[in-house]
Amino acid sequence: MAYNQYENWLSLARLGKYLTACGNRPGKALMLYRANIRLSQKLYAVIGLFEVVLRNHIDRHFIGVKGPSWLEDAVADGGYLDVPLCENAYHSVQEALFRLDKKYDHDSLIAALTLGFWTNVFGKHEYPASGNTVLSIFVNRPAGTNYKTVFKLLQKLNILRNRIAHHEPLCFDAVGAISTAMVTRRYALIKDLLHWLGCDHRLLLYGVDGVQGEIDFINRLQAGL
Repeated sequence: MAYNQYENWLSLARLGKYLTACGNRPGKALMLYRANIRLSQKLYAVIGLFEVVLRNHIDRHFIGVKGPSWLEDAVADGGYLDVPLCENAYHSVQEALFRLDKKYDHDSLIAALTLGFWTNVFGKHEYPASGNTVLSIFVNRPAGTNYKTVFKLLQKLNILRNRIAHHEPLCFDAVGAISTAMVTRRYALIKDLLHWLGCDHRLLLYGVDGVQGEIDFINRLQAGL
């Protein structure tokens, strides 16, 4: 009965994949659906903390290199984002300034920008436009790591963040079978990137991180089917 109510509220299109993956066992399907929500919540919190650490490192770097109003200057006439092929980043900053209006200060501008913007700091046009220096924030990066590698890795986290924000499931593989492989890789990537930034992920995520517990729960659920 509970499953039928959920299906009526949430739609067959959303719940059907859970039911199929669980061998048409409604109770298990609801357990998986709830576990996916908990995993999404916990992973979103971890990604959020990573984003704050990343943007603060970028901000401190550019303050040291370009001055305290580096981001505002970037979209001024002749600023480093006021050039062809950097239009998306340029408009992101301008839109944030417009939204903030009288509430504007530098810190609020930094906070108003998305993980997509901070990812694009390492984009093929934005990175050289900014002076080719910001890769240095990754003080523990492996030898040979370049800005293109960092961009691709940050893109993976931004895609995952957007999946969570749009309520897309995290607990399936490409063919709809239960799998935590992708989430496990992305979770490991977050911890690796925090280390590259010189941040102790265990200390940062203490009392917040419950991702591994939810991964383990879903794996046990899959094993019991």
